[in-house]
Amino acid sequence: MARLIDNVKNMSSPKLLRKISMSRQKPFKVAILGQNGVGKSAFTVRFLTRRFIGEYDPLLEKVYSCTKGVDGETVVFEVLDTAAQGEHSKLEENIKWADAFILIYSVTDEGSFQECSRLKFLINSYAKRQRKTSISLADGSITTTPVFLVGNQNDRIHDRIVTEEQGDQKSLEMGCASFYEISVRECVDSVGKIFTNLYRLCKKSKRTRQSVSRQLSLPSVIPEEVDKELNSLTLTRRRKGLFTVG
Repeated sequence: MARLIDNVKNMSSPKLLRKISMSRQKPFKVAILGQNGVGKSAFTVRFLTRRFIGEYDPLLEKVYSCTKGVDGETVVFEVLDTAAQGEHSKLEENIKWADAFILIYSVTDEGSFQECSRLKFLINSYAKRQRKTSISLADGSITTTPVFLVGNQNDRIHDRIVTEEQGDQKSLEMGCASFYEISVRECVDSVGKIFTNLYRLCKKSKRTRQSVSRQLSLPSVIPEEVDKELNSLTLTRRRKGLFTVG
């Protein structure tokens, strides 16, 4: 009997409960999209391991999983490092899989820069069938899909073709939530910052939707017993009380 009690205590230990909670946690799924050779795999591995590796198989497509701390919260990231984007069927599957997207181009390649416009159009098209999400951006505009635009290889100063201003303008035109220009080769922390900011944006958007949903689900008429309790309140306080009474 004593052994059984010890087993029950062990099962209810905070450490075990944390493990169970983490195993049930829904992962945050991010798809990395862009033309081959822009540094998608190096970007992904930099985030996962903080190491830089320059050579990868361009045909390899893989989902990586890792756990990171964001604002005191343990977050499970699943990152899809995509290969060639020629097949629309595969691309549609990847877009429907993801919660958010990072579009990458090389500042030394005009073609990879223009490819991001096509990918963003397809994201908007496929994502509309999958979800109905709206995110308010800092400039007051609204985007239906959380997408960051990232210009890579800005350390190659003499090979640059696309300016930072062009990248920022493209981000606004496409309705991306944010724009960054980095060098995956030289920057470690900037890559992690992009992922954590993307998670924060999606989490903030989710909280906003939940808040609106709760408000819309509240009764339009105050129940009689509640109305009696609020009899002494002013009309303004009554309305406020409608949103605070459980």
